[in-house]
Amino acid sequence: MARMLTLLLSLILSSLLLIAAARSEELPAEAYAAAKAARHDAAVRMADRMTKRIDAGDLDDLQLAEAFRNRGVARNYLLDYAGALKDFDRAIELQQVTAQYYEDRAIVYLKLRDYAKADADLEMTLGLDSKRASAFREKGRLAAYQGDYDRAAMEFGRAVQNSSGEAAVYGALWLHIALARAGRGQQTMLKDLAAQLNPGAWPYPVLLMFLGEASVQTAIQAAGSPVAEQALMRRCETWFYAGEKYLIDGDTEHAREAFKAAVATQVTDFFEYDWATRELERLDGGR
Repeated sequence: MARMLTLLLSLILSSLLLIAAARSEELPAEAYAAAKAARHDAAVRMADRMTKRIDAGDLDDLQLAEAFRNRGVARNYLLDYAGALKDFDRAIELQQVTAQYYEDRAIVYLKLRDYAKADADLEMTLGLDSKRASAFREKGRLAAYQGDYDRAAMEFGRAVQNSSGEAAVYGALWLHIALARAGRGQQTMLKDLAAQLNPGAWPYPVLLMFLGEASVQTAIQAAGSPVAEQALMRRCETWFYAGEKYLIDGDTEHAREAFKAAVATQVTDFFEYDWATRELERLDGGR
């Protein structure tokens, strides 16, 4: 009886997701292109605005550090990693005990595949803030980039322990991926999490995809939104997680296509974008 009820509940939830996906109209390609352009232009404006503030010469050290940090974030989005590093260096010189600045720089080093420097900055971040969930997330990503999924699982587990709300949901997804890639996959955690989430909440469709209760295409359709920018960001996430699901299932061909689709969204400020890029490097034999 319990098994039948579980199956029935699964079918109901999948049906609800299919209905939601059907009601979500696909936006035209022009809408996505406009959203990409708008995000790019916003980053350019931010960098220009921060440059004017920096050059004005009327900021105190705290304000100046934050201006350098904001310009570094914008440059990071624009893939100007050399410029971003210089800005984060200056921010750290001005405020040497701000954990956020070391984490920002670590993320750039991670994108540059300078794992030793990324790890050093993340250790400094955690030395300043020992329960910083985002730093544990980046430690997990650092390990995953190097193919050490046991260590990634440990770090993602720490991220979950220090998170709540939506961050904990994503942390559970990363932990599931790391455990599965380490050959220790199990779905109990995701099933328990899915049972607690509102089916209309994001990233509920991604959870169902990992549980095998929704197809990749259904999850992609459910990522739709009448707001192009939101749809673009959700598609970046969903294609990345679809790629990981394909890898877990041993389907490298479809994984490659999914990761390419995630990168094509150009949502460069999402770590799923760079993680998808790294997975493509590894699929092509990169170290």
